[in-house]
Amino acid sequence: METEQKEPVRSTAMMQSFWNVQRHLVRAAHQTAQENGLSLPQFHSLMTIAPRSPITQKELTAHTHLPKSTLSQSIEGLVQAEWVIRETNPDNRREVVLRLSDHGRQFVETIKQQEAGMQQRLEQVLDQIDPAVFEQMLQTHAQIAEGLKEILSPGNGGCTDD
Repeated sequence: METEQKEPVRSTAMMQSFWNVQRHLVRAAHQTAQENGLSLPQFHSLMTIAPRSPITQKELTAHTHLPKSTLSQSIEGLVQAEWVIRETNPDNRREVVLRLSDHGRQFVETIKQQEAGMQQRLEQVLDQIDPAVFEQMLQTHAQIAEGLKEILSPGNGGCTDD
């Protein structure tokens, strides 16, 4: 006698779909990072800093969800490569502010324009999606994220800074 499966099918399908997309995004990001001499955390940090420059290190931590030690090493490498400028906030001496250097801005633009890079590949895929469907997808993702945020108890399951 077969046992009846009581698993919510829609939630499983959604999780598997998100995990599948995430897996491919991480693979593409890793490949683009390697091709540009970056670690994955450095690539993630650089691409997070770029549209938000200047950004505090605390804000960067909240956006990337990287452990503080990993983020510190990542930032140090980006500073040493002269892509990122690290400064102390004159209004709050305990706060570190990060911004792209001119060299860093050029580097990010180069990465974004690389034909085999993650940004261009993703744009090619997204170009095949109807713009209205794309906007609906973003709204749906935001709705799912907000719904999960509301029902998850703080402190359980990792990040709470979202």
